[in-house]
Amino acid sequence: MQPTVRALFIKREKGGRSIRLQSAHAVEGGLDGDHHTGSTRRRQILLMSGKLLDELRIEPGAISENVVVDGLDVMTLQPGQQLQLGEALVAVTFPCEPCVQMDRVRYGLQDELQSRRGMFVKVIAPGIVRVGDSVEIRA
Repeated sequence: MQPTVRALFIKREKGGRSIRLQSAHAVEGGLDGDHHTGSTRRRQILLMSGKLLDELRIEPGAISENVVVDGLDVMTLQPGQQLQLGEALVAVTFPCEPCVQMDRVRYGLQDELQSRRGMFVKVIAPGIVRVGDSVEIRA
């Protein structure tokens, strides 16, 4: 099965609610309109495996992820690997560590997400990412 983008989200401000999008522009520094976007930011785009959300019965967007991917365990990706997300090229940077905010979604979720929270990526080549787009490992 070809990995695909299930859902896309941004948060316009820290602490704000996740906004579901059908498409997003990956620009230098992250997703256009997301509060984490900035060329110097380490936390540009957070990828999350859809299968894990399903397993934990978490609604997409509930834990501040930006891109939900089906058909790929994002935790198997290695720093430096490149992915084609729709028209955008991104590179894996580091895993996301679950914080105390996860327990605000559901008590105990921070522990449930240890070593499974998702992977951050940075934008190498800008482009549009759409729900349904394929996700291809490049390098």
